Amino acid sequence: MSKIWEVELDLLEKFKAVCEKYGLRYCASSGTLLGAVRHGGFIPWDDDIDLFLPWPDYKRLLEVAPLECRYPYFFQSFLTEADGEASASRLRRSDTTGFTKWESENVGPDYDKGIFIDIFPLFPVPDSAEERSVQKEAILFFWKCIRGHDALAQIGRGKPNRDYLPYIPYYQSVCRTMSITDLKWAYLNACAMEEGRTKEVGATSSRVHLPSLMWASELYDAYVELPFKNTTIRCPAEYEKVLEKQYGDWRTPVENGSRHEMVAIDTETPWRDFNMASLN
Repeated sequence: MSKIWEVELDLLEKFKAVCEKYGLRYCASSGTLLGAVRHGGFIPWDDDIDLFLPWPDYKRLLEVAPLECRYPYFFQSFLTEADGEASASRLRRSDTTGFTKWESENVGPDYDKGIFIDIFPLFPVPDSAEERSVQKEAILFFWKCIRGHDALAQIGRGKPNRDYLPYIPYYQSVCRTMSITDLKWAYLNACAMEEGRTKEVGATSSRVHLPSLMWASELYDAYVELPFKNTTIRCPAEYEKVLEKQYGDWRTPVENGSRHEMVAIDTETPWRDFNMASLN
């Protein structure tokens, strides 16, 4: 685990340098925020780093990060990878190997599979219940379209995800007029349908209006630097309120492992040289 953390801390420093160069706001999120506050670094059984950027800053990151990240770094998004996710991006180290069960089953052979840190957009959430209902329908529609496209691509590779097969008609309903890149932009624009300041912000792209992932906007107006292993990481100034909303009793450690379900980690072997057959 210490070797994994070393790679991820290096990725964090690269990410921080890009954000500082372009004046992008960012902060620790989820387990990384919890680890910074409670442990001064990683949660002992956690294997990742999670970060938030407000939507305008995240869009700018999509533009500039690929220009700043050269081998061994790779900024992975739907704009740089055919199978890149719309709901998040990843900064990876291509001179290592580290990928999830989902990645092993759902992406193509050229998808970068180096050890990574996760980067999520933080969206304004519509104030009215009616607008939230409209937004939820739009987000789910475009998500189903994207998964329908994924199912067709996987059929072409000979290993379709059966869970995605029912969504093929959704994709076929728009594929004649939209590229997959435009479709993923439509998904993100649905997540960001509300412009300007709203009462709440949230990780709308990963969980549609999940209460634990929506916070009062003012909680992300000010930041502090907290110790994180051998460096520091930017966190919301009122981090206790953020953590309480997401986790409830966040002060009591609960060992539950990582949600990533990593199937391969090798800090010394580039992913292109990793023996994938050894997993079978």
